[in-house]
Amino acid sequence: MSDKHTQEATALPTPPKTRQWAWYWRALVSLLGGAVMALAYEPYDLSELVWVGLLPLLSVLWMGRVSKKAAFTYGWLYGMGWYCVSFWWIHNVGRVFYIPLPVFLLVAFFPLMMVYSCLLGLWAVLASSLLKPALQPGPNTDGMSAEARKQAWHSWSVGDLLSTVRSAIGCAALWVCIEWLRANGTLGFSWNSLGMALYNGLAFAQWAEFVGTAALSFIPVFTAVILWGAFRRSVMHFKGAGRANRPWDFYGCIILLFLLFSGGMALSAAHSASRLTKKPGVYTLPVMAVQINQDQTTRIRNGGTYLYGVYLRATKSAFDSIQQETAKLAMQHPDVGITQRLPLWVVWPESAMACPIWRNTATGTLEPDAATCNLFFNPEAGLPKVRQLVREMGGQDFVLFTGVDEWRLELNPQNQGLEPHGMFNSMACITGGFESIFTVSKQHLMPFGEYIPLADSIDWINSTYTEITGTQVGDGIRPGVGDEPMTVPVPGTDKTIGVIPAICYEDTVGRLLTKFARPGAQVIVNVSNDGWFLDSACGVQQARNAAFRCIELRRPMVRAANMGVCCAIAPNGAVMDALLAADGTPHLPGYSYAELPIDPHAGLTLYALLGDWAVAVCALIVLVLCLRALLRRRKG
Repeated sequence: MSDKHTQEATALPTPPKTRQWAWYWRALVSLLGGAVMALAYEPYDLSELVWVGLLPLLSVLWMGRVSKKAAFTYGWLYGMGWYCVSFWWIHNVGRVFYIPLPVFLLVAFFPLMMVYSCLLGLWAVLASSLLKPALQPGPNTDGMSAEARKQAWHSWSVGDLLSTVRSAIGCAALWVCIEWLRANGTLGFSWNSLGMALYNGLAFAQWAEFVGTAALSFIPVFTAVILWGAFRRSVMHFKGAGRANRPWDFYGCIILLFLLFSGGMALSAAHSASRLTKKPGVYTLPVMAVQINQDQTTRIRNGGTYLYGVYLRATKSAFDSIQQETAKLAMQHPDVGITQRLPLWVVWPESAMACPIWRNTATGTLEPDAATCNLFFNPEAGLPKVRQLVREMGGQDFVLFTGVDEWRLELNPQNQGLEPHGMFNSMACITGGFESIFTVSKQHLMPFGEYIPLADSIDWINSTYTEITGTQVGDGIRPGVGDEPMTVPVPGTDKTIGVIPAICYEDTVGRLLTKFARPGAQVIVNVSNDGWFLDSACGVQQARNAAFRCIELRRPMVRAANMGVCCAIAPNGAVMDALLAADGTPHLPGYSYAELPIDPHAGLTLYALLGDWAVAVCALIVLVLCLRALLRRRKG
């Protein structure tokens, strides 16, 4: 064969079938890589994977030439693998409404995951183009002296290192922006960000006090890019120069992680419950969260109106258990001086009261639903009776927090009388009788659970969903407004504490809770109903997410969930007490008790003051680096 024919043969493009198989393998690696990343979260909790879970996608995007369309597809598949595994528990809501699983997956679950995954597709497009490291081939050192070859490879290594660091900063900053968009868009859902996987050990999680949880994702993405680039550089340097190079970017990254870990450990210790209770002026508040562990299917079947009686009995039983446990410990350890106070605040889950409240918008007053509220406040069998029994134990007239359905009564257009006009998912604080009730309404509604996104502006979305599923989602639930914390007394004292309200999955929305942050004594109170998702990983994931709100604001939390995890959380995110079985699993009836540290001189964190300022900085970094890449391409 002639030289001309040889050149033509080597210039032939890769056969289409080979390219097709390469695409399939890259797609599979992307999908499986996302599924592996999902294992970093509950119920698997292999949090170590967060440091390497991005490497498969980086390899797919950066090993060889990848078009923007292909990059988007790989990123999208990575997101589908991650989100479908991590959020698989969402499908249980279809079981509550008796919607066939295939129908629910096609109508709700997969469309939602596909939308979220598009954001990771966008990340992959920029990561494979404007934010991609240079990835230059090694220098051609044929015919060079040993010293010249050494210098050539040194220059190449420095250039590759700087390029990798720029890419690491850009890709990490972009990831932060992408996760912020997922948490704050029309389908806002902030669960299981990369930053959340840093919870175990509490050290890295402490920096959420300054930058927020979303910005914590910068750390694992930056580390993954540095690791990928340093490994590639070391292999190429060894093959070309015959000796290993020093990956200074990797060393620097390890030092940075060590400093963040060490500083985080110090912050965690400083904000632990044991350390705070030793500070002058800090006192403790005994709180109790009650759970009957009833899924939503059972609640709907039974009508729910009986629930208040079940919770009243469960509350009385919990007080008895605390008193008996205290007496038992005192007998076992007579020299220790066991003192465990009965709870002053009791928290029931969302919708536990099952007693509708009517608010007259004309007068601003609350009106009870006579059929059920009269029974709830019955002195012989209702809440007053339980409080009387607690007083006989030596306790106080405890404050009760509970979820409640609040209906607004407004004048009809003809001004002929009041009629219901919208329902609000509210949390009620009850310090005495019905006249003492103070409510605050949920502001961040659950997509597809309490409202259908875009249904108000696009009628066919609502009608199509109702026609296919036979279910009217939301039932007219409206969002609340306001930013004033609840001022709640401490029974038996002249103290009051500010309550940051969090209804249902509002304890996963950092930007919302910051609105209620004020200097001084404050507690986050969360009432949730995870019974919609049965005995899935939902409750554990939400409790893990809620812990970051304590870190961001440096406030303790007490949360009651109908299913899932009833617990108390310290300002450093550590669980002080949780209702769990002996093997650590949730989903059982009972109560959680803890004495929360209350600091009347607590200040505001940087995140409480400035919110998602770190996200804005990341957006600016991405903009600058993308503009720089575009200008360099134009000059080139």
